[in-house]
Amino acid sequence: MARLAPLAAALSLLLAACASTPAPVASAPAPAPTAPAAVPGFVERSLARGDVLIGGQPAAADFDALRAAGVTRVFNLRTAEEMAAVGFDEAAVATAAGMSYAQSPVGGAAGFTPAVLEAFAREMEAADGKLLLHCASGNRAGNLYAAWLVRYRGKSPDEAFREVAPLGLWPLPMERLLGRPLRIDYADPTAEDSFEGAKGG
Repeated sequence: MARLAPLAAALSLLLAACASTPAPVASAPAPAPTAPAAVPGFVERSLARGDVLIGGQPAAADFDALRAAGVTRVFNLRTAEEMAAVGFDEAAVATAAGMSYAQSPVGGAAGFTPAVLEAFAREMEAADGKLLLHCASGNRAGNLYAAWLVRYRGKSPDEAFREVAPLGLWPLPMERLLGRPLRIDYADPTAEDSFEGAKGG
């Protein structure tokens, strides 16, 4: 019996230690991986104004989505040299998608002419669905659309620029530099300090 006493004591200590050991804490489940955010397509990235989509260069694969969005006409302001680097024949892709295609190249500031605005106005009049107006980034396209709003929709230049503000065309760079808004309006075409007077028009 004396020999059993130390064994019983050791067993009692072992049982006490087991009883005092905390139960394992369940770890929190790992968070489920989040799916990457969907990248907006070309149509969603373009600026929609009524039946006009204004944007940069579409890829060949974008024309199915453009057609599904109701685009029936394309008006391209990029030059032939620019389009040669695009990697596909946009006119052919647009035509294959059932869209009419027109190109009025604007290469630099001198390319903004009344003839380009008139060509765009004719496309707008003939439109039987939505029209895609594009250049490389949307800058030239936005300026042309703003001019169309002034000439053919009676908007003031200020109102027209605000319409295309999401393209980065308003506030104007000078307004940002000065930290205050400008008011832009027509000048008397006969005044020496007007654009028309300066060019001898």
